Amino acid sequence: MITVGTNGRFATPLTEVSAVKVMGLGNAGLAVLARLAGEPGAPADLVAVHTDAKAVAASPAARKMQIGHDVAKGLGAGGDAARGRASASESLTNLRAECKGAEVVLLCAGLGGGTGSGAAPVVAEQAKKSGALVIAVVTLPFAAEGSRKRELAEESLARLGRNCLAVLCFENDRMVEVAGAEAPVAEAFGAAAGVLSLAVRAIVQMLSLPAVMPVGLDELLQMFEGADARAHFGYGAAAGPDRVRLAVEEALRCPLLEEGKLLSEPGSVVVHLTGDDSLTLSELQSVLRCLSAHLGSATLVHVGVANDPLAGEHLGVAVLGCTRSGLPSVVLEDEDELEAPVEPVEEAVESVTGEKPSESGARRGKGKGKKNEAGQTQEELPLDQAMRGRFKGLDPTMVDGQDLDIPAFIRMRIRIK
Repeated sequence: MITVGTNGRFATPLTEVSAVKVMGLGNAGLAVLARLAGEPGAPADLVAVHTDAKAVAASPAARKMQIGHDVAKGLGAGGDAARGRASASESLTNLRAECKGAEVVLLCAGLGGGTGSGAAPVVAEQAKKSGALVIAVVTLPFAAEGSRKRELAEESLARLGRNCLAVLCFENDRMVEVAGAEAPVAEAFGAAAGVLSLAVRAIVQMLSLPAVMPVGLDELLQMFEGADARAHFGYGAAAGPDRVRLAVEEALRCPLLEEGKLLSEPGSVVVHLTGDDSLTLSELQSVLRCLSAHLGSATLVHVGVANDPLAGEHLGVAVLGCTRSGLPSVVLEDEDELEAPVEPVEEAVESVTGEKPSESGARRGKGKGKKNEAGQTQEELPLDQAMRGRFKGLDPTMVDGQDLDIPAFIRMRIRIK
């Protein structure tokens, strides 16, 4: 099991996570699932989510979910994030049911398009409400695709951050370097999906394999907190008497690490080793010595070792770091939470000042009026301001960032009619 602290952000794993669900959203997410499904020892619980009925049917994932039957009519979202969001909103019940029972939900998506940008934040919200801890692995669009698409991706990234404990964000401009600039388009995108699948698999291994030296959620959450976090990742695996050197060199060759140059930038780095019972302490020390030449003097290294019974003679080395983009966070307007309709409460409620809503709203001049069947006008209590009434001038009672002196229906922006 995993317990979450009172602030709802940092987690403490008490034992190995037993239920990890990987959900791919949109074309990019389904491409990652296809790579994962074709690898030995892939996560068993793969879920394909898309508005496109053909794409869902063609996915090798064990579980498939088409969303937005009425909104998208079985087609894609057409690059429209609003359509992707509406499609996910139409399928809220099914999405939450799919997430039920999972301790950790890993979301894979490409941001800047329709289904990924629109549906991923909705799925993250439903996964969180089902009781799961949510981690997202996403990509940002190419710079050449224009500033508008980048803005849409940044907005979706900010929405994801509301319900994800950590978001591992990769730049597409860096991802395609895996295959090289002269590679065919299909090969370049396939290579990028391969890198993402390796990152997802490494995270699943950190969370679920029996740990000899534990590393996992705590470190990931601290490293990737905030929408400006950008992930750097490398993975290598090798067998034989020289497997340490070969595995580390393969991990460093990943363009996302630039031959290890980018490891000098992050304040902290996760190094995770997987192998069978033949993995020795000497090999662990050798891996760290090989990497130390590329790390900054102030870099904090989190080391984890897990026993993988399927590894055989292979030693796996995953290196995960984080830098900051330096871009300001996107400010989003408050949005109503997506829930099933709730019947309104018919009782009149007095404000904290002791006045009736109609009186206080009329005096402020900001209340909205509605006429009942008798033709009388009833003012609604505005929710865009926090009234302290008799508590004005006193120190607020703050718990987890909320002022408890303000009535709950005002803090939660619930309209009482």
